[in-house]
Amino acid sequence: MNYSEGMLEWLTVEGRLTDGLPMRLYIAGQEEQICAACLHDDAHPRTPDEFEWRLHHGKTPVERSSESPKSELLHLAKLQVSEYFSGRRLQFDVPLRWQGTAFQIRVWQELARIPFGTTRSYQEIAEQIGNPKAARPVGSANGKNRLPLFVPCHRVVAAGGKLGGFTGGLGLKKRLLAHEAAVSGNSLPL
Repeated sequence: MNYSEGMLEWLTVEGRLTDGLPMRLYIAGQEEQICAACLHDDAHPRTPDEFEWRLHHGKTPVERSSESPKSELLHLAKLQVSEYFSGRRLQFDVPLRWQGTAFQIRVWQELARIPFGTTRSYQEIAEQIGNPKAARPVGSANGKNRLPLFVPCHRVVAAGGKLGGFTGGLGLKKRLLAHEAAVSGNSLPL
């Protein structure tokens, strides 16, 4: 990741999904765009130090926000993620920094169009971006998504509705899908 433009600010948003268990999302913003995020729960721990290390790499100053972020963008992102956790938000509306190849960005933009409470297969995403033979590269791009939740890669499943992989672990993917199913009333593969 290249975060060379200016100061990075990041924060932690904590909440509970419909299963009642804690969930945490680390969010980083720079120059009024969300540039990185990382999901965390008790079964799939990510420490603040790991997230900051991934952001920093010794190149860019990183500032951890307190409960009240300085950035209006991070304040808005925190509010929206809290609303998602509580089941009151179905779609995010914050500016995102797309960092990847042209193909990856096309995939991520398509993932961002998957409605809350629904899933798509890798094959369906490949077809929607106009490259029907690219199901595997779609899976690879999905795995490189650095904006989880904002770009809902957890909503992508393998052929036949199998869960497939998830960088946060299948347990975390199941929790997110179960949360969205409970909120929307849809039945999703688990």
